[in-house]
Amino acid sequence: MSEKKNIVPIILSIAVHVIVIGLLVFNFAWDDEVDVKHEYVDAPINAKIVTAKELPKPDANAIKKQQEAEKKRLEEERKKQLAKEQEQKRLEAEKQRQEQEKLEQQKQEQQKQEQLEQEKKKALAAEQQKKLEEEKKQKELEEQQRKEAEEKKRLEEEQRKKAEAERKRKEAEAEKKRKEEELRKLEEEMAAMDNEFFEAQRDTVRRGQIMSEVEKLTALITAKIKRNWYPPKTAGACSIKISMGPGGVVLQTEALGGDYDYCETGKTAITRSSPLPASDDPEVMNELREMTIVFDPSFKD
Repeated sequence: MSEKKNIVPIILSIAVHVIVIGLLVFNFAWDDEVDVKHEYVDAPINAKIVTAKELPKPDANAIKKQQEAEKKRLEEERKKQLAKEQEQKRLEAEKQRQEQEKLEQQKQEQQKQEQLEQEKKKALAAEQQKKLEEEKKQKELEEQQRKEAEEKKRLEEEQRKKAEAERKRKEAEAEKKRKEEELRKLEEEMAAMDNEFFEAQRDTVRRGQIMSEVEKLTALITAKIKRNWYPPKTAGACSIKISMGPGGVVLQTEALGGDYDYCETGKTAITRSSPLPASDDPEVMNELREMTIVFDPSFKD
């Protein structure tokens, strides 16, 4: 049924074309029969009337079919043109879509590359931060170890000083007892002597004991100050007078003259050494109430 419907328009189109061709042939034949001759003579013109054959009237149905066929052809042409334009639009849209996809892919690749760069930077920053933290921890550990070593050294030095002080105290106490015993024996021996001679002898002995104690304390004081003195690297000297109170407490230091660096380091050493070695004997301490020390390179030897 569908094939028959397709054949009918073809037959009608052929018929219309046949009619058109027939009309064209007929017109050419009519033109051949009409022959107008022009003769130039002196005689009067004799006119000959030639009448054309009457043309057959075209078939209205055929013309209508021809028009419908032409309309249909034009419609098909329009549809083909529309389809062509739509195909062109589709191709352009597809091209734009592909270009957009390409741009999007390039954008994604760029974003991916940027993300990789960011991650790389973050990893590098994290590694640097970790390194800094490790260095900081190492420095803190070293600082802690250094402080612990200093504290250990300080405690050991403090223990040594205590032991040294205790040893000196015991020695001084033993020396004091020995002197007291010697003095007691001497007093007993001199009890029978003349009072005047006894007093003179006792003063001499007492003076000798005092000066002996002063010499020992002076040596101890000098030794302690030496240990606490850090002499300058340049040559020079300074004389410093020390005022000492009960118990060996340094009351005042006075630079009597010399180089500034030696005077300052000498005063610092004296201050660090306070309290200085002292005696319970007021007469001995009276002798040591003021003393002068010369700080020079030979003093440290």
